[in-house]
Amino acid sequence: MELLKLHHDFITYHQEKNTPFIIFQGGRRSGKTVSILQFLYMESLTHPHTRTLIVTDTYARLKESIFQDLIMINRSAGGDGRRMRIHFTGGTRVLFETGSEFAFVYAGRDVRGYASNFNYIFFNECIQYDARTAREALKAAGPGCQVFFDYNPYTRFWVNDLYETADNKLITTYHDNPFLSDFVRRELDRTAAAGETAAPGTMERYLYEVECQGIDSTLSGLCFPHHRTIPDEDYHTSPLPEILACDWGALRATADPDVICGFRFASDAIYCHEYYYSREGGDAEMAACLASIPFRRQYLVYDTATEGAGRVRSLFARTGLRFNFSPARKGAGSILTGIRNLQSYEICVTASSRHFLEEMENYRFIQKNDTLQPVDNWNHCCDALRYAFDLWTMLPAQRKNVK
Repeated sequence: MELLKLHHDFITYHQEKNTPFIIFQGGRRSGKTVSILQFLYMESLTHPHTRTLIVTDTYARLKESIFQDLIMINRSAGGDGRRMRIHFTGGTRVLFETGSEFAFVYAGRDVRGYASNFNYIFFNECIQYDARTAREALKAAGPGCQVFFDYNPYTRFWVNDLYETADNKLITTYHDNPFLSDFVRRELDRTAAAGETAAPGTMERYLYEVECQGIDSTLSGLCFPHHRTIPDEDYHTSPLPEILACDWGALRATADPDVICGFRFASDAIYCHEYYYSREGGDAEMAACLASIPFRRQYLVYDTATEGAGRVRSLFARTGLRFNFSPARKGAGSILTGIRNLQSYEICVTASSRHFLEEMENYRFIQKNDTLQPVDNWNHCCDALRYAFDLWTMLPAQRKNVK
């Protein structure tokens, strides 16, 4: 098995020091996840009955990232189906011939059903979820348990405040991964060349620092500078499937509006339409709005704040429309990560979506607590956009393209 030496030397050093928390921060394709999985794989084979808990944010990431990396590691080590087997019944597990096992849990899921005394806990892409998930999972740690965190540094977050010490963090870049394909290396080289001399606060500089250098960075200016207005007809006659998303207001606390928007996703553009935007309406008005939308069993992503699930039940009772309801995913860093992902698309907003267009012109980064953060205003349709995009990225290919 070909190892990423820098990463494994770092792990070995901290194992000898009995460091409980080891943090891998780095840019794209720097080998963070693979290195940790290689180490855990070898520990599971060389130390019988080793128990590892892996925490990730979604089943999609588990299937498309963790499992694929493990299969590659097993193959490169000359392993076969007897050495490592993936089981899906009775809870997803990876079982080893030595009696060792990997167990998995998703961010936000209650982990009390899992036995304790894990030897290792690995928080994968931990910037995607919150500190509560970590605290719950850490209750399953056994004596001397070693804990790994990995993430891309889109913003400072709870790991930095709670678990980082003077020397337990390794920052890596794609240059530290000698096994990258030429295609990926050229792509990252182009990103680095474009951002190295770019002005601070620009997207080019941000991508260079975060994805190529693996360091914290900031943005300035509009959150979605690449947007344009399109005729309503272009949206309503599009053959692309539609995902609906809601952002609930909290009238007594903030006077924020209730929002229902529709979204259609193409490979390089997102088409957006504002169906409902009001600070004075209620469930009856929103139900009437939903009933007026041509019903094709769309997914409807709802905000989990302000009694989100209760409002969904109320809307369902009033309309009877069997949308595929899905709660929005939230967590530390999710807003900035979502904005960063969306900025590679052209945002096309229908001409009648007055409030949505106003948000596009006003939703920007501001200086707050010594960092640049998205302003907590002009973001209601934009929040719905993030929720819908997040769901769309997780849908299987055949569901994304069904009309």
